[in-house]
Amino acid sequence: MIARLALLLCLLAAITYAGTAYWQTRQASDTQKQTEVDSVRATGLIDVAPKKLAAEFTDEQGRLLADSPKDASKLVDPPKLVVGHLEPSDPDSPQFDWKEFDENLARVTGKPVSDIVVENGPSEINNIKAGRITIMALHGVDAPFLVNNCGFQPVAVLGTDSGIWGNRLDLIVSVDSSISDPSEVKGKTLTCTDSRSIVGYRAAIVLLMQNQGLRPNVDYYLAWSLGQTESIDGVAHGNYEIAAVSDEKLRSLLHSKKDEKRITESQYKMIYQSDVFPRTTLGYFYNLKPELASKIRDAVLSFKPSASDSDDKPMHFIPVDYKKDFALVREIDDRFDPRLEPKARHSAPTTAPTGPI
Repeated sequence: MIARLALLLCLLAAITYAGTAYWQTRQASDTQKQTEVDSVRATGLIDVAPKKLAAEFTDEQGRLLADSPKDASKLVDPPKLVVGHLEPSDPDSPQFDWKEFDENLARVTGKPVSDIVVENGPSEINNIKAGRITIMALHGVDAPFLVNNCGFQPVAVLGTDSGIWGNRLDLIVSVDSSISDPSEVKGKTLTCTDSRSIVGYRAAIVLLMQNQGLRPNVDYYLAWSLGQTESIDGVAHGNYEIAAVSDEKLRSLLHSKKDEKRITESQYKMIYQSDVFPRTTLGYFYNLKPELASKIRDAVLSFKPSASDSDDKPMHFIPVDYKKDFALVREIDDRFDPRLEPKARHSAPTTAPTGPI
């Protein structure tokens, strides 16, 4: 009897120990998972949550664009067309003759045209909703915000006969690196430029998450160079393992006449290159009268600027399908919450800790 009681007590003790151990292990696992979630969110990334049209809009055709109002009284036909575009000195602004464009627009639509300089798409929301801007030319990555919140209708992007004018994300490593594929970023340190940069940061961490399942601050480390040239030069001279860089800047350094900044293709390897991010997108807004919207579209797509002596391939507008052609732009936009600011936004370059992740 005593032996049976002792056995029972031992069994109960074993069950209690196993249960406690399980609970502690589960608690530690949950804590670790939450820590990982917090680490990823600290970079500005959120779970995939496709941003949608504001509740005031409808999309009966599934274009991801606001439908034209069915109530004719809500359609507008302004006496003058106002074109908003970035300051010509802005690095993201094209070398483009807006005066010649305005003249063509006036000729096709039969309306007077003026243009204004805007700071940025989202910052002009009040002017747009007040009807003070008819047509907007903005950076392609700003398009989803205006599409969803203001009924922006992208018509075209700037480009040449060679293709869209824009930029790409390049992931590069030093020439003697063993890394040959983005999946091998795991356990390594990715050097980015600045947390506001699309190709130097946001596109890189989103695409590594989407395509490789790699989480920043969890599956790989982040470091900061604070500049495209610094990132490229750092990889070329073996100071950085991997860097997310601008393809445009990389090509410019390859052809640089400044010996101290010039690099050669023998100093790095490219392990990934993204599709193009359009630099300038132009469109109008959903509540224009269909007849006027059609004339504007014709004017935009038919415009062929005069070639100058310094530019034998002047840029013109290329038609786009927002649902198809802006899929990559929307992926980046969907994964970032503007309320979350990455902690290393303007910090000095960081050195990742050694040891396994």
